[in-house]
Amino acid sequence: MKKLVLVAAIAAAMPVLAQADVTIYGSVRAGIDSLKYNGQTTTGVDDYNSRIGFKGSEDLGNGLKAVWQVENGFAVDGVASKSGSGTGTLANRTSFVGLEGSFGKVTLGNQLDIFSETEATDNLYGPRRDSMGIPFPLYEGTDVFGAYGDGFTKNGIRYDSPDLNGFTAIVEYGAGEGRSSTTGKQTGNNFGARLAYTHSGFFGAYANMTQLNVLGSDKNSTVHRVEFGYDANNLYLAATVQKATLYGDAWAKNTDGSYAISNLASFGIANTGLNKLNSHSWAINAAYTIGAFKPSFVYSKRSGVKVDGQSQDWGASQWAAAVDYSLSKRTMVQAGYGQVKENDGAASALGMSDAKTTLTWLMLKHNF
Repeated sequence: MKKLVLVAAIAAAMPVLAQADVTIYGSVRAGIDSLKYNGQTTTGVDDYNSRIGFKGSEDLGNGLKAVWQVENGFAVDGVASKSGSGTGTLANRTSFVGLEGSFGKVTLGNQLDIFSETEATDNLYGPRRDSMGIPFPLYEGTDVFGAYGDGFTKNGIRYDSPDLNGFTAIVEYGAGEGRSSTTGKQTGNNFGARLAYTHSGFFGAYANMTQLNVLGSDKNSTVHRVEFGYDANNLYLAATVQKATLYGDAWAKNTDGSYAISNLASFGIANTGLNKLNSHSWAINAAYTIGAFKPSFVYSKRSGVKVDGQSQDWGASQWAAAVDYSLSKRTMVQAGYGQVKENDGAASALGMSDAKTTLTWLMLKHNF
């Protein structure tokens, strides 16, 4: 009986689907990997950011159309993440509804943030590792203290400009929809902007993201990122430079009551409830396509770390090398090795007895 009901429901929906401009797309990615973190090695099968999406549009006339997209991340290894796009919850990746015309595109929803659009040196895949990972390159997403960007802007409104002689722009705002119980300030609001240019294989972009009223204060975290490179004639070269100023509570605790930063007393950081971190990072990426093969290499470094104006030995260096092999237009295999070496101070802050983290992986990806 249940099967008959399901068949009837699908049959009833077919005329509607036939009239709608709907595209189903996705990418299923899984691999075998070995991660050595803090002196311990674990080997297993992991998801590599699989996703499925639905998108479409409707012609409204006069050059105007309605556009929409619903994208969902999932863990093909069967181990869902506790947060992020691996939870499997609906619309946890880029999902929006909006209007598009000669003026550009305006959308509302869960948007790719500005920095996710500015990752020219981030071309290697990595496992979810069920909440533990290794960053390639170092600028992406997290730092020893604080985390910002390279994800999604929730409650977002975004404008994408048309291409004007190679120039494109993005402006984005995310509503935090929270309020500090002590200061009364709205928290979690953020905005970003990106200006990019491409011409004859050469490209460049500047991006900024700012989070307002951190922890209910009058302080704003802001990150600037510049990238440039060349992508033509089977050759890919890219470089990224980033400067970050982040505010947060260095003495914040984890849910188990432990401090998020280990060995705090040794760093001389005041317990004020609001601390300022400055850091610089840069990365380079090179790849070359030879038939079905594409070897690539990335190197990145974090330095110049200060907390409340006091220098900290919280730098790190990272490198990784990989080879892609295309089995078809939609299926590829990637094999690679990479490592991150934290400075002594950074390893202490992270509670690591072994400052070097390594990852070896072999991944299979199929797009549809």
